[in-house]
Amino acid sequence: MSSNPFRFEIRRLVLVDSAGFCYVELPVDRHALLLGSGNLGKSSLLNALRLFLLPENNFRKSQRKFGFRNSRSGTGYTNEESFQHYFPSRHSFLIMEVLNPAGTHCQILHRNRDLGYGRIFAPVPWADLRPLFWCADDDPDGIGRAVPELSVKTVSEAVRRMAPRDVLFAQDRDRLRSLLYASDLMSDDAMRYSVLPLADADDRSVESLRTLILLLFEMRADEAAMARAVASIVEADKKFSSDALDLDIDQFLQRHQQLKKEHEHLTRMEKERRRFDQLAAHYHEFREKAGAREAFAAFGAGLVRAQEEARRERERAAAQMESHRGVVDTLEDECRDIDSRLAQLAGAVETHQRQFDQYSAVRRDGETLRARYPADLSLDEVRAQREQELAEETRHLNALRNEAAAEQQRTQLAAQIERLEQELQEAEARARRARWQLHHQLPEAVAAPLGAVQPRLLQASPGRALETGEMEVMAAFARLLEQRPEGYAWFDESFAAQASAGQDPEARRAALEEQLDARRARLAELSPEQSGTLDRPGRIRKSERVVAEIEASLALLEKLPAAEVNIREAEQALAGCREQQQELEVQQRAASERREEARARLAEARSALGAVEARQARLEELRRRVERLQRQAGGATAEAEPLPAAGITSERLDAIELDLEDLELRRREILEALRYFAQAGMLVEHAEALYYEYPDAGVLAAAFEELRVVFAELPEQRRLLQERIGSHNESVASYRQALKVNAEHVERFQRRLNTELEGVAINDLAEVRVDIHCDPRFRNLVEESEALDPYSGELLSDAFYERLRVFVAEFFDPAEGARHGCRLTMDRIITGISYRTRKHNETGMESKSQSTSTTMLINLELVRRLLQGVLAPGVALSFPLVLDEVANVDVGQIPGLLERLQHQGFNLFAAATHSASSELIHQIGRHCELGRMHTRQPYDKRRTVVFWGGAEGFTHGEAAARWLDHEQFALLEEDDGQAL
Repeated sequence: MSSNPFRFEIRRLVLVDSAGFCYVELPVDRHALLLGSGNLGKSSLLNALRLFLLPENNFRKSQRKFGFRNSRSGTGYTNEESFQHYFPSRHSFLIMEVLNPAGTHCQILHRNRDLGYGRIFAPVPWADLRPLFWCADDDPDGIGRAVPELSVKTVSEAVRRMAPRDVLFAQDRDRLRSLLYASDLMSDDAMRYSVLPLADADDRSVESLRTLILLLFEMRADEAAMARAVASIVEADKKFSSDALDLDIDQFLQRHQQLKKEHEHLTRMEKERRRFDQLAAHYHEFREKAGAREAFAAFGAGLVRAQEEARRERERAAAQMESHRGVVDTLEDECRDIDSRLAQLAGAVETHQRQFDQYSAVRRDGETLRARYPADLSLDEVRAQREQELAEETRHLNALRNEAAAEQQRTQLAAQIERLEQELQEAEARARRARWQLHHQLPEAVAAPLGAVQPRLLQASPGRALETGEMEVMAAFARLLEQRPEGYAWFDESFAAQASAGQDPEARRAALEEQLDARRARLAELSPEQSGTLDRPGRIRKSERVVAEIEASLALLEKLPAAEVNIREAEQALAGCREQQQELEVQQRAASERREEARARLAEARSALGAVEARQARLEELRRRVERLQRQAGGATAEAEPLPAAGITSERLDAIELDLEDLELRRREILEALRYFAQAGMLVEHAEALYYEYPDAGVLAAAFEELRVVFAELPEQRRLLQERIGSHNESVASYRQALKVNAEHVERFQRRLNTELEGVAINDLAEVRVDIHCDPRFRNLVEESEALDPYSGELLSDAFYERLRVFVAEFFDPAEGARHGCRLTMDRIITGISYRTRKHNETGMESKSQSTSTTMLINLELVRRLLQGVLAPGVALSFPLVLDEVANVDVGQIPGLLERLQHQGFNLFAAATHSASSELIHQIGRHCELGRMHTRQPYDKRRTVVFWGGAEGFTHGEAAARWLDHEQFALLEEDDGQAL
């Protein structure tokens, strides 16, 4: 270990709920090998160091800042992917422990919003902070568990208690730069949180350091990456920041074009001297004729007074109109109230009408039902017959449902069928005798009285023609009945007249057949053979519908007697409502008449208000004309006695306008001339105001004065232009010198690097040389610039600038130039580097490619020397050098690599899978096996891997104090052995 008191050592890296791990604590103060399965997150551990070493506070543009990329595909990770990988939750923290001349401190990174992360700097060792992030003492497995209350707040409060005065919270990039790269080695306060002391922490040095840090994490970097690093260091190597190569060729060309335009502009102005003299004469005449504006000012003042009087008159008219409007509103309310009551009555009429229609429908349906029965049947007889039908249908339904009831019903149906068959025989006999029925043989005078007494008398048939005596007897009896208008009288009994037609015997026979068929059908339905058939449920449902229809008709018959009463009541209610409607309609007409009278008065008030408003409109129109004329007249605001209201007329304003026209014509002539000079670029400050619709007199005066000053200063402007041309020509000379100096500086830097590499032997190489390649177009530009003569007092010819434009077109991509400008910088000039090597026992240098491990060692030598160029002098580093997939390196070169790294202040921080050879593990010595421990109580179930407690491996005979982690060594007894 170096005895340098100005030593800066990164000792430990800790990840909490980050990068796929629950808790990982790695010592990085010695060589170490990370062992673990593929895709475990070893590379993420290695790359996490970048976040601590660069002064950043978020993952925006993370590819440029940190260079995170997929080692397999070579593609970069997005900003969101990088942020969520390292800070997936509010429990995510990254900690780095550092030892520097001021003591030990820890840098704590925590999650912020919007892809950001914050930093806490605490001047305490990691051993004091560990309990804040991991509980290791009360786990029976010895692995540990998550701290439930872990948060940024708890950590902040804890570190403040540990070091209340020295804890820092930093996010600003400039502040982070001053902390991380402090180099005041004599001040502990300044160096307290320094990690990489820079000789100069300016932008150039920080960007150079960024490039070198990324190279330290990619020792197998390609030629382009090494070229960018060399270009960055070449710039930082310059003595003064003003020597930096940052030539903005676009700006240089634009400056020449600007001077050329100024020269042409002054030449054009000198040719316009005569036009300006004519404008000056016209302007003086314009100022002498400004008296016409006084009358205009008096009219304007009188117009203001007249508008105020009209405003007050309008307020009075508006108040009167509002009074009439109140009366109208009251009458409107009264009319609306009557309309509302009429609407309510209309609703009542509709309700009573609906009741009337409802009861009428009951009466109509009842009459329809009664029409199905003989007219001589009373309502009770119809009800009784329907009840009998209901009873029969109910018995039939029960029989369908119950076999015992079916048996009883079958017996009854059989008896009914027997009775109906007898009646049918009688009916058929009567049908045969139908033509001898009395109503066919008796005249109407005899049949009508007999039918009134009993209609059935006329249905009798003797089966033959009546004898004369029989006819006479019946006629004599009929004459005993006295005919009256309403019928016939039998002494004190009255009989209503009946239709002479009797019952149709054929219809009677058909009705009996129908009844007989129905009884037989029901008997068939109830037969034992039909009891289990599939259509029985259908017959039951049909019978149920018939029962429901009969019940509904019975309910209708119950309502029928009350229907007439309800109809009369509804008619009476309708009559009452219509009477009230008539009364309200009378009131409505009266209220409407009063409302119309009030509306007429309101219309008169509105008309009066309209007259006042019309006057106001005329005055407003005059005001607009005044304003327009005022703009045309140059914004006249002269003080004058106001005209009386009688004089505020359109005719008076017409006369004033004619007086101003002549003045306006002269103003336009002046404005046209001034605009000509503005278009020619000879007016700048007031040019825009000249193109307003009506520039006022103040604008004209200011523009004329500006133009007068310009022409007065024309000789002086010519002299100053000559001086700027001379200065620009001098910048051409400095430009030429800058190109030459930077070309020479690259050559000197290459010679110095090769001088430092003298005596360096790597593996079988006895000598190594570096060649820095510059773009040949840059070389050509340097040679062409030597032919210039920039010391004349005139602008250089366009030929040189044309050659410069050709260079820009060839050297810069058009799209890139549009985004960033055509800036000639060192990283554009240096296009690559290559190595020339000589092996032992050989004399000539050769340029062929070397093995991966050999190229990595050459890169390391170069990077170490480049790093010394940006670090403060006299400091020593113990710095992790990241080497992912170390198993790809020839194991025979590992001892030499480790020795060289140790000598140069680097600790190998490598990664490999378990397939790495035992020889490789033995050569490196310390190794950390990841993925063996999983906690049962993680911060997140997706991240359970735990590693802590230090590395294990082989000491190779070294003292334990040198090999072990400093906390591990503190646990050993003084006489402990040297091997683990």
